[in-house]
Amino acid sequence: MRAKFLVFLFTVLCVACSPKTKHSTQSVNDSIPPLDKSLASKPPMGWNSWDCLGWDANEAEVRAAAEYMAKNLKHLGYEYIIIDQNWFADSIASNFEAFVHETVPTKPHFSLDEFGRLIPDPIKFPSSVNGKGFKPLADYIHSLGLKFGVHLLRGIAWETAEKNLTIKGTNIGAASFAQPDSGCDWYDGFYGVDMKKPGAQAYYDSQFQLFAEWGLDFVKADDMNDADIVGISKAARKSGRPMVLSVVPNHQNIELLKENVHMARTGADFWDVWQMLKVSIPVAARAVKNSGDGFWSDLDMLPIGKIGKKISYKGPEARISNFNINELHTLMTLMYISRSPLFIGSYLPETDKATMEILLNEEALAVNRNCINPRQIKFKNAVIIWAADIPNSQDKYLAFFNQWESKEPVNIKTEFLKLGLSAGVEYKVRDLWAKKDLGTFKDSFSAPIGAHGAGLYKITK
Repeated sequence: MRAKFLVFLFTVLCVACSPKTKHSTQSVNDSIPPLDKSLASKPPMGWNSWDCLGWDANEAEVRAAAEYMAKNLKHLGYEYIIIDQNWFADSIASNFEAFVHETVPTKPHFSLDEFGRLIPDPIKFPSSVNGKGFKPLADYIHSLGLKFGVHLLRGIAWETAEKNLTIKGTNIGAASFAQPDSGCDWYDGFYGVDMKKPGAQAYYDSQFQLFAEWGLDFVKADDMNDADIVGISKAARKSGRPMVLSVVPNHQNIELLKENVHMARTGADFWDVWQMLKVSIPVAARAVKNSGDGFWSDLDMLPIGKIGKKISYKGPEARISNFNINELHTLMTLMYISRSPLFIGSYLPETDKATMEILLNEEALAVNRNCINPRQIKFKNAVIIWAADIPNSQDKYLAFFNQWESKEPVNIKTEFLKLGLSAGVEYKVRDLWAKKDLGTFKDSFSAPIGAHGAGLYKITK
């Protein structure tokens, strides 16, 4: 009997001292899968509705964009169709002109389910009625061989909080963790959430569970604080469906971002304005040091092609991008050599010929898809030079940028030693935008670049 008691006592002591018992609170978190970096092994590519359709994208327009992408761009790697903000809001809450003139209701009408989760506006997205949500649209986009995603704003809908709706899977009312005074500064309609309080994580979990049921592949989360970033990351990973997470963070906490998301914006909205493009180059030079291994610094959407159909910010209401051909080459050269994610902002069915010629240049696009170690090697007197390596070779990519305003081109030159190439060796140079060989060069290479323009080259032995 005494022997049995000693065995029992020994067992109890072992369990009490076990590391599992010591870290039992952590074991719950350990059950959440880590972020799947393989979902973004290369910078994601796709289309976002914001630059052309603003807050008022509808199902017919999204389907048309998806069909155009499937036919014309999918073979290049473009695959994501993203509906930006207010897919859940009615026409009044989605009126950007009213927002500019501050006449949008401070408590706009959103479509919500019984648990206070966002669901599509049935007028803009008729296939969503009768509780179907975005599943019919997601199924259609998937049938084209593409992937589908939506925009999500930080926090919880005002009505969910004020009606104190019970969060799915809990007995917790939303009012207990909602923060009416800590919502988005630039858009009314959402309250912040206190992630330290019970129910906040469950709310994000429930919204991402719904996203998973619809078949979403991508979520762009906007105006995000650190605690909310961790919250949505956990929610996505617990949902059971692989989703790329893209955030617009309020703080550049790089280590936290790398651990929790696949993409993070580097700054404010980017539009077809030269000064915005000009300052993006030094921003990219800093941000690119953090990119790679499933995490990508995001310079924002590409405001090219037909934009402004339903939004009048930074230009005439509907226009082909204000960027001229030199500036388009600068934009795309920067996006390619910095390995930024590529999300076209134009209304794809009305894309102009010049824009399509740029997008269809596979030699230039290959820089974004394949290069490693992109870096800025010179910034002096409005002349900028970037370089990048080509895996498993001695070959290099090279980019020249000219920010001068002069009418005459500037001759930009670089020494091959600065690119990591050998002295006294002849190298072939190919112009990737012109798609032609420029000849053989030794020790250095130079080329004339027009005002606001850029050159993109491949250097091989």
